[in-house]
Amino acid sequence: MSTTSLSQSPSEVFMVRPGNFMFNTETAVTNHYQDMARSNMEWQEVARQEFDRAVDTLRENKVKVTVFQDTEDPVKPDAIFPNNWISCHQTGEVVLYPMATPNRRLERRMDVVQWLKDNFSVTRVVDLSPYEDKGSYLEGTGSIVFDHTARVAYACSSVRTDVKVLDRLCAEIGYTRLVVEAADSQGRPIYHTNVFMSIATDFVVICMDAVQKMEDKKRMEDSFKQSGKSVINVTQLQVDSLAANCFEVVGQDGRRKLIISTRGWGSLTEGQREALTARVDIVQCKVDTIEVVGGGGIRCMLAPVFSIRN
Repeated sequence: MSTTSLSQSPSEVFMVRPGNFMFNTETAVTNHYQDMARSNMEWQEVARQEFDRAVDTLRENKVKVTVFQDTEDPVKPDAIFPNNWISCHQTGEVVLYPMATPNRRLERRMDVVQWLKDNFSVTRVVDLSPYEDKGSYLEGTGSIVFDHTARVAYACSSVRTDVKVLDRLCAEIGYTRLVVEAADSQGRPIYHTNVFMSIATDFVVICMDAVQKMEDKKRMEDSFKQSGKSVINVTQLQVDSLAANCFEVVGQDGRRKLIISTRGWGSLTEGQREALTARVDIVQCKVDTIEVVGGGGIRCMLAPVFSIRN
């Protein structure tokens, strides 16, 4: 396992343009950020418009984006969120993840894996998807928020995040895990870790109120301090607006950029905004429909590519 220093944030991402975006009844069982009131409406065209505008916004802000078009068949309501089924690592691994719901397993695309192999330094594919047959799941960088510089994998335990699978992943890529219990404002388990926390180069956006146990909070605070990251705390109400579902990238201009939704940014206080703008450029994407119907935000739409281009 390589011991070279790692970058926290990627210099490019890929995204999947939705073919059949809609309310996913299979995932709504555990994703309480999906608005049930929107379940019987047609959202495909609105979602595609939001997606296209988001890509334009990213590119205008010098973020390198590759777009894949979702295939029409089979129908995949959440194909717009590729970060859950794949991750690409600076040490050469491409990881495929076990997904909790059957219609999300259909999102895995070998043509995307081949594109990565053809264009980047990929040393091996780590396929964790067979864990689905055991009823064990780990949904990519939704389940895991990586501190790459410290090689720590943060996760909140849930139906979609199995610690045994996380242990296997950490053994494969040489990271240590830090697992906590996290709940939303109504006390329900948070389904994905990236809903309530995001790690950038020198700071963390996190809702510490979501972390249920004092000892877990202490472990997290100590870990952040050890890796030299300051904490920007957000509230549960701000989490409801997906303020912590943000992501740092490095632009083609060499500048660090925090990608966040307009709803998320609008929920922040002046002090929180100042703390962020002092560190990074802010790139706002308006994805309101995708957030409330899909229950995932702009972070979930981004699949970071850390591998080195050939």
